[in-house]
Amino acid sequence: MSDNLQDLRSLARDLKVEVKHLKDMLAKKASAHRQRLAMIEDSISNLEANSKRVQSIDDIPGRRTPKWYVVDIDFTYGETVSKFDSVQITAEGPFVCTQIQPYYLVLDDDYEHYQGPSGSVNPNANATPLAYGRYLPCTASHMLGSNIVTLGSYAATGSPALALGAIRDIPEFSFKIEIGGSGVFWTQDKTVPAASFYGEREPLYLGVEGYAERTDRIIVHANPETEIPLTGRVRMVFHGFQIAGNINISDMLGY
Repeated sequence: MSDNLQDLRSLARDLKVEVKHLKDMLAKKASAHRQRLAMIEDSISNLEANSKRVQSIDDIPGRRTPKWYVVDIDFTYGETVSKFDSVQITAEGPFVCTQIQPYYLVLDDDYEHYQGPSGSVNPNANATPLAYGRYLPCTASHMLGSNIVTLGSYAATGSPALALGAIRDIPEFSFKIEIGGSGVFWTQDKTVPAASFYGEREPLYLGVEGYAERTDRIIVHANPETEIPLTGRVRMVFHGFQIAGNINISDMLGY
């Protein structure tokens, strides 16, 4: 009887040891499985985040509205010095630019500054209709390029052929465009001829959308390549759309 009792007690002790061992093994496996589960859940979260990450401006949510921003720079007859001015992007949201074009608003009411048909100073206010209040291009390049037959006469004599009109009434500019908040020059550190902002009778459409963050400034540096022929105003027009909201495009794109 005592032997049987001793055997049972020994068996009970062995079973307790085995149970403890099994519990320890299960605890270790459970811990390993929990760690692996946590890693898998992190991977799922990262994949979900990456799948929702903004890859381009098109992915950015927000109401879009057409927008025109305008930079005006005034010039006086005979000036040759470069000038600059800027426009601030509203706090409504970042501005995405898709199109740029410069214009020259004529504000000269002195008829003697206008060129007559012969290319000399106009002696008669009635000889050539004044362009006051009208928009001209900021370069004569397109006008010359569209009249290649008469370009030879202009180049040889220095006087515009009749078909070209008064070339010297057209200003000739080059530009630098700077984004004030980031200090980035869209034109690098060089001036770009005004002719490069004109397509074939169309504005310059950007192959890649440029943008300026909310409250940034778009700064235009206008450089006269020749003496200003008529007092007027450079009007650089930036067209695109504004995305409403407290959005920072650079942060969303990971720049």
